[in-house]
Amino acid sequence: MKKKEKNVSEAAQEKKIVTRYDRKMEERKKAEEKEKRDEKRFRIGCVVVAVLVVVFLAYSVISPIVKRNTALNAVYITVGDYELTQQEFDVYTYSMYSDWLDYYGSYASLFGLDTSTDIANQTYSDDMTWKDYFESEAAEVLLEYVALTDAAQEAGFAYDTDEDYEAFLESLEEAAEEEGITVSAYYKEAYGQYATAEVVEAQYRFSLYASAYYDELYAGIEVSDAEIVEEYQADPSAYDYVDYRVFTLSAEYEEDADEAAITAAMEEAKALVDEFAGRLADGEDFNELCLEYCAEDDESSYEDDGSLLEGVRYSSASSDYADWLFDGSRKEGDSEIFEDGESYYYTIVMFVDRYYDTEINDEIYSNIFDEKLDALMEELTADYSYIFS
Repeated sequence: MKKKEKNVSEAAQEKKIVTRYDRKMEERKKAEEKEKRDEKRFRIGCVVVAVLVVVFLAYSVISPIVKRNTALNAVYITVGDYELTQQEFDVYTYSMYSDWLDYYGSYASLFGLDTSTDIANQTYSDDMTWKDYFESEAAEVLLEYVALTDAAQEAGFAYDTDEDYEAFLESLEEAAEEEGITVSAYYKEAYGQYATAEVVEAQYRFSLYASAYYDELYAGIEVSDAEIVEEYQADPSAYDYVDYRVFTLSAEYEEDADEAAITAAMEEAKALVDEFAGRLADGEDFNELCLEYCAEDDESSYEDDGSLLEGVRYSSASSDYADWLFDGSRKEGDSEIFEDGESYYYTIVMFVDRYYDTEINDEIYSNIFDEKLDALMEELTADYSYIFS
């Protein structure tokens, strides 16, 4: 490697003596150069800021316009062969929101929903806003409407929606008047910021037609007496009633009792309930024994034959002894003791009767009907799906 040689002027500068004046002038020169550089940077910065301000202002003006145009023209969701804009789909989303408020409105705050602010800006879950939630619900409903409409058209189903729509329009106008706003403003309040009378009418008529065909299918479902008998015989326990008597004896121990004390209390309670069962087996009256063995503050529970429970369904009976009560081998007078070790009490149950009430036929009919309707809708919607753009 060859060492670089210095020229004459560089060598001369190295040999020159630097005075205090020279240093002062050098520092002034550097300061002037820095000032010029800072001034240049400032001018460039001002230009950049000015450009950014213009861009921001332009975006502030243009963004809502773009957003509106997108909402009105771009495909927001596709269901089957149908494509809807956000403006159109909002009709279903906000209808779902309205229905939700009808059921839960007074408890909305308990669900974490503030009805006074935009649902699009409120969190429903880690990955969903409340609007996302209502959109997902609306998409499921719309999917059914689309499937029903396609099936109705294929079947040549005809339905005039005029009467239903006029009734809807009348109620909407009344609602707007009650709120003291124009009908146009009410559309936006009820169906989203982009809602118009024309869009709401089109979607509402679409839903009316689909719903009418649903009613047609609903009316065509039949359930025979033989099907009711077959449904009952398949699971009698689901529909039978039982009458029985019950008495619960809790272990008595201090609040700060240790495990040994609790065990002793349980053993004492078990001895008492065994004694109860023995006297019952000897023919003594169940309710009278309840009055004798219960705590004084529980006596009112057993007055007027309070130990007897009548017309109890399997779904309503305690899980501790429901299976025992509905066992097919059960007969009048059977009794059994059941222990709850976690809550420290014993329960003695005496079976009285099990029977079928023909009034339950209405429930069986409804269950079969719902199963058929669900199966029909599952078949109808099997080939349909939705996708958000």
